[in-house]
Amino acid sequence: MSVIKKRHDPIGHAVLDYLNGIRNESIVIKTDIAEEEQLSPSYFFRTFEQMPVQEQEALRRCSGRILDVGAGAGAHSLWLQNHGLEVDALDISPLSCETMVKRGVKNVLLKDIYSHTDQKYDTILLLMNGAGIAQTLPGLEDLLLHLKTLLNPGGRILADSSDLLYLFTDENGETWVDIASDTYYGEMEYQVSYKSIEGKPFSWLFVDPETFADYATFCGFTVKEKFTGAHFDYMVEIIPGDSIII
Repeated sequence: MSVIKKRHDPIGHAVLDYLNGIRNESIVIKTDIAEEEQLSPSYFFRTFEQMPVQEQEALRRCSGRILDVGAGAGAHSLWLQNHGLEVDALDISPLSCETMVKRGVKNVLLKDIYSHTDQKYDTILLLMNGAGIAQTLPGLEDLLLHLKTLLNPGGRILADSSDLLYLFTDENGETWVDIASDTYYGEMEYQVSYKSIEGKPFSWLFVDPETFADYATFCGFTVKEKFTGAHFDYMVEIIPGDSIII
């Protein structure tokens, strides 16, 4: 996913408005498998106490120099920065990056993760379903292999996602996923809008923990631990290595 233009940056407009006191509008999210949803921009300004447990756990595990991928309005980066850690906050949204600068995030990077090649980190964060930037299962392999090149020896990746199988499960516990389909059930098509600003459609990945573990292992990682959230979501800590612990 490349850097987006301001005219196609609904989330960026929403968070900048929220920062500037304009708080009566919602972000509208449309997908190809679920009903339209509305999201308050305040979600990007959560305090540590307001974050899901898996995000809190990920932040507690951060150490050394950190890359916050898809940093949004900087909620995670600011918490880490305020706890004395060095953080690079990366996002493809120009107005989200402007918001982070205004909020006091010290190191803001407006760039696509795949164009970021010249730094090394001890911790890489992929939160708020950060693994979704892979877009597809083949893309998850590409993403993990690229992030591996950005890790210092002994470094780790902390990523979260959700298993969407519950969307395809009826009240009797029967699932109706087409196992013969060429498309993984967690690959979704999104379009986001805010007021009159429409983003371009994009793909997003939700991946179940077992499949994430399989891809991580294939890419030469050890899944050190899985931390389960409250609603089919989870966070994993992976480190370069050969064995799997999950």
